[in-house]
Amino acid sequence: MGKLRTVAAVLLLLFMSQFVYAQESGVSIYDLAVSAKAVFRWNPGMETGELSKRGDVVRFKIGIPFILINYSKKIESVKVFRGKNGAVYISQNGADAVLDLFRERTPAPGSMVVKAIIIDPGHGGKDPGAIGRHVVNGEKIVLKEKNLVLDVARDVFMQLKAKYPDKEIIMTRNSDKYITLEGRTEIANRVKLKDNEAMIFVSIHANASLNSRSKGFEIWYLPTDYRRELIDTDSLDKDLHDVAPILNSMLEEEFTVESILLAKQIQSGLEKTVGDVIPDRGLKEESWFVVRNAKMPAVLIELGFVTNREEALIMRKD
Repeated sequence: MGKLRTVAAVLLLLFMSQFVYAQESGVSIYDLAVSAKAVFRWNPGMETGELSKRGDVVRFKIGIPFILINYSKKIESVKVFRGKNGAVYISQNGADAVLDLFRERTPAPGSMVVKAIIIDPGHGGKDPGAIGRHVVNGEKIVLKEKNLVLDVARDVFMQLKAKYPDKEIIMTRNSDKYITLEGRTEIANRVKLKDNEAMIFVSIHANASLNSRSKGFEIWYLPTDYRRELIDTDSLDKDLHDVAPILNSMLEEEFTVESILLAKQIQSGLEKTVGDVIPDRGLKEESWFVVRNAKMPAVLIELGFVTNREEALIMRKD
């Protein structure tokens, strides 16, 4: 009898282990990305991830029973979980939905592209911004931030228009005009985009310090832990209202990552072009008004210090 009980227990354990395995079976997200030839991104802290291809994006989170396609369509009853080996898996129905999405869409020129670039020259009009006053060979030189950044912004605008004639390049101001901080972000936020189009916001400034020896350029982006409302619940279908906070969190994460990548690219570009005369002070985090209120990837650039005599003279040159 004892042996029979032992055999019965072993059979029961085997049955239960097979049942658990069946319950937890699925497709590795990594393998799914390889199969679909999609890009896989994963945030281990928030346990959220995405698969993207040709402008389509599938977002998911461990413990949430659905996946989100292009922030507008929800596929229910999909399980995303972590396997015993620590890898992330998705239930078969979710994998099938992902493959169908990426298979049914043919590559097109309209795949996810940056369609609009907002160039924001800081200050203007009654607001001069930082001011540097220096004497060079007996001549008094006054360098106002509002004028410097406008010149740079115009140059950036012309170069972008020449290189990307298909894109919409927008300046928040193109003259010595005062625009409120709210007005600047409103200009950016009211740009209409199609589903496969994106935009970025670049605010250009110059620095100042009580220490006249301070020098260097900086690129700022929004702190990763800063929370903001990016999704208008009223614009969502009713069946998405209950998950609006989750969608907002996912979009926050996406914009944060893209802002950091943009900041790094600009940092690299500045380092290559002016790094020999203006030092790199690095990437920094701050919740500047225009950065936190622009509902898109956004950065703020400090070109250099107008209060540093050497840098002021450099920044006066084209």
